[in-house]
Amino acid sequence: MASLCSSAVFAADLPSRLPPPPIPYVPAFTWSGIYIGGNLGLGGDRFQYPFYAGFGTSGQASITSSGIIGGGQVGYNWQFANNFLLGFETDFDGAAIRGKVTVYANTPIGGLSADAGSRINYIGTVRARAGYALDRLLIYGTGGFAYGQVNDQLQVATGPLGLGAFSTSHNYTRTGWTAGAGVEYAITNNITLKTEYLYVNLGTNSIFNSSLLGFGVNINQKTTANIVRAGLNYKFDWFNPAPVVAKY
Repeated sequence: MASLCSSAVFAADLPSRLPPPPIPYVPAFTWSGIYIGGNLGLGGDRFQYPFYAGFGTSGQASITSSGIIGGGQVGYNWQFANNFLLGFETDFDGAAIRGKVTVYANTPIGGLSADAGSRINYIGTVRARAGYALDRLLIYGTGGFAYGQVNDQLQVATGPLGLGAFSTSHNYTRTGWTAGAGVEYAITNNITLKTEYLYVNLGTNSIFNSSLLGFGVNINQKTTANIVRAGLNYKFDWFNPAPVVAKY
């Protein structure tokens, strides 16, 4: 009986021959996939007004602009095995980027009082993205097509020789280009936070072309903006491989 008990004790101390439980394989994080999100930021630069007023009189005035911008974006990223990334993103932001100036002047033919200003109502972009992923940190550059709506206003309260008051206000849809860069960090496998800078150029448009006091007057307006914004994205795993279970 002592021998049998001793054998039972020794058997209990032997290591188990049962296989270890399977360990789920967790795939490495990837930036590949469709994402959607929102953004909020600040924008501004200058509204420039090249003008021509007859007899070779020409010049350019400018107004400093600033304001908020915010909206949403949707895009797709494809991460390669060497950690380089290519992607596509389109966004649409409402804006309140504006600038205004009031002019009072005395001229040899009378006084002048006028208000002029411009405002960006919205900006949209369609851009390519290219970057490099350091695991959950993405550094990228971006550029492409830009469009937006700009409102221009010109109001003259009094003019030389008692010209009288007049005003003009128009919304113009403008197109141009954009370029910039940013960084993005994956907080979880699906939620990412980004900050980026964009330079937007919406080109030049004629806002006034008429005869004033017998002189042909043409005023153009050029719109540019520097935008700094932060965004939050949700990345879908629709086209990513499902986790597998390691086998022993």
